Amino acid sequence: MSVHMRFLRTALTIVILGFIASAVYISALVLQRQAALEDVGLGNVTWTVAQAPGEFARLEQRVSAFGMNDDRIDADEVRLRFDIVVNRLKALRAKGVEKFVESDPRLGRILDDLEAALDQTRPLLDDLSVPGTPGRILTILEPIYPKLARLSASGNMWNSARIANDRHSLFDLQWALTWVTIGMIAGGCLLILLLLIHNGLLGRAQKILRAKEQTVALQNARFDAAIEAMSLGLCLLDEQNRVIVHNSRFTALFGLDEAQVAPGTPLADLIAPDLLPDAAGISAGDETRDRNDIAVLSDHIHHLPNGVVLTASHERMGEGGWVCTFEDVTERHRVQDRVVHMAHHDALTDMPNRLLFWQSIGQALRGLVANGKPFVILCLDLDRFKEVNDTLGHPTGDALLRKVAKRLHDAVSPGDIVARLGGDEFAVLHSCADTSLDSTRELAERLIATVSRPYHIDGNEIHVSTSIGIAMAPRDGDDTDQLMKNADLALYRAKADGTAVYRFFSQQMEEQLQSRRNLEADMRHGIRLGQFEVHYQPQISLKTRRIVASEALVRWRHPQRGLISPAEFIPLAEETGFIDTLGEWVLLQACRDALGWPGNIRVCVNLSPVQFRQTDLVGTVKAALATTKFDARRLELEITESVLLQDNAANLDVLSRLRSLGLTIALDDFGTGYSSLSYLQRFPFDKLKIDRSFVRDLESRPDSFAIVQSIATLGRNLNMLTTAEGVETQAQLDLITKAGCSETQGYYFSPPVPEAEFRAMLDRQSGTVTSVSVA
Repeated sequence: MSVHMRFLRTALTIVILGFIASAVYISALVLQRQAALEDVGLGNVTWTVAQAPGEFARLEQRVSAFGMNDDRIDADEVRLRFDIVVNRLKALRAKGVEKFVESDPRLGRILDDLEAALDQTRPLLDDLSVPGTPGRILTILEPIYPKLARLSASGNMWNSARIANDRHSLFDLQWALTWVTIGMIAGGCLLILLLLIHNGLLGRAQKILRAKEQTVALQNARFDAAIEAMSLGLCLLDEQNRVIVHNSRFTALFGLDEAQVAPGTPLADLIAPDLLPDAAGISAGDETRDRNDIAVLSDHIHHLPNGVVLTASHERMGEGGWVCTFEDVTERHRVQDRVVHMAHHDALTDMPNRLLFWQSIGQALRGLVANGKPFVILCLDLDRFKEVNDTLGHPTGDALLRKVAKRLHDAVSPGDIVARLGGDEFAVLHSCADTSLDSTRELAERLIATVSRPYHIDGNEIHVSTSIGIAMAPRDGDDTDQLMKNADLALYRAKADGTAVYRFFSQQMEEQLQSRRNLEADMRHGIRLGQFEVHYQPQISLKTRRIVASEALVRWRHPQRGLISPAEFIPLAEETGFIDTLGEWVLLQACRDALGWPGNIRVCVNLSPVQFRQTDLVGTVKAALATTKFDARRLELEITESVLLQDNAANLDVLSRLRSLGLTIALDDFGTGYSSLSYLQRFPFDKLKIDRSFVRDLESRPDSFAIVQSIATLGRNLNMLTTAEGVETQAQLDLITKAGCSETQGYYFSPPVPEAEFRAMLDRQSGTVTSVSVA
């Protein structure tokens, strides 16, 4: 049926267009013939051309008569005839004659010759009375007349041909009108036939439409039942975003009644603008995305004033308009938001974690490329936080971290990001106002001051500080890993320079890191290559003024760098774990060397706090004594107070087991750091070594003498020896003697020397040692 209707409509259209085309064609022919007739009536080219030879001949006749002194002809008569010919020339060049002149190039040349002859004649007219002038004029004009006669003849022939052509065109027009009339009659008959057929088809179409209406009504009823049963809010819109159809779930979600959602109501009057189909951020491709993806859900949710969280889906209909669905995802959003938050935030402090901080740096780098705005990364590490954990417990340490995080968050600018990277490490992403770094310095100083204020937790007043390393983008790197690495290097330098300081990254740090790596690699091969040596510094009894012991001090003689200070390679060995191997080698070497000394001379070996992390430090010492067959009573092990701070219960147990081997235990650098008398109660040390800082100030500060004297008295009362380190002058020696110390060592007596020199010193010892020249 639809095919027949389309064919019928096409046929009707063709017939109507045929009528229109015929009418237009007839009108065009009539207009064309009217123009031709007007052309023939208004301009008689034959007459205009035919007059030219006669007027020219009369001009010649008047000139000839004037030359023969005919009294009836005067000069004015000649000039009149000349002007007539000139006007005739203008008529021949007029628009009405131009088609004739353009029909043959020779005709144009005749007019050009006529014009040239007239131009030559014009100046002679003023001299007509001069004898010979009329003859000259006749000579100029004589060749023109035959040409004008030919022009007249050509005009007659051209006009006859045009009349014949027009007559033929009129016959063609008559035949065209005849055939068009016949066609229009036939077309009218066809049009009547098509209209009859069209009416019949319309009748059949009405019957079909009525049947379809019944089917559509049934489908509409089913559709209404389906959309009412949907758990989603549904709304169909036209091209102007006006409501066509909706379900009750839609009205319930938005708290509307049926009167408000009448068909034709603009959707913008019912819901928030960001829920509309043309809202920013909603594209035709949104429906292809995974709606279960957490990140997508977080980006495409809409919060209603009543607390409901919705997701909106908008799909275009083929005929225009939208199908809009709205889903209540309040509970799912709450759960997924929590998952997203947990994935990107630290559980202890609820601050951004390492993952989110890395992503934030990536965003800042993209912003740097887009708008050139610099930013800095500040890496923070709490100074002596481990001591808080070890002394007060991990719950107190966790509470401290939460307070530190709160202070850091309050200290930064609103646009900055603070993150906890792990343990006691924090980081700040700071947007710089410019490249001067003034705001960064102010921020670093503010963070240090903020963190350094006392903390009060569970009745304890806790003091910690922070060291900060800073890297700036793009100066110090243009990717996340490079920036974080450089900030870590700056932090390492800050911690090496002391506590509560900040340092900016410099290329020199990178070079120092490379140098440090090279030094580490050389250090690991140093023992095998025989580069390490053990030097010995004598310890003197203040009572006998004789050498009673010697402290073993490791030295590294590098083939290229010469003698490297222990202050440079010992911290590196502790960080890399090489201190275990080096410490074991020093212990073995010291025991071997001491075998050649007198039996009353002890050897003192320092133990690094890192060595206490070994699984079997006691076994290592026992193996060294067994290997060298060295008397344990002549071995003295020196430890620092930091050993007791790390894990005092476990380390005190290790010290007790070491002491059970028969050796001596000394507490080095006593009086500094976190000295606690409780350690002396829990473990009876054999010796206390007074830190050299007190000895150095003995001559200038009375309180230093009081401290040294107190420690000496304490040691004497606890049956412990006391050794004063760093004695360099006779006055210092007199004061520590007066304070009651047991032993001393320092450059006043001897610097650390190779074992051969120390053995020679022992061989030469024959009485009281009074100066550095003990030999």
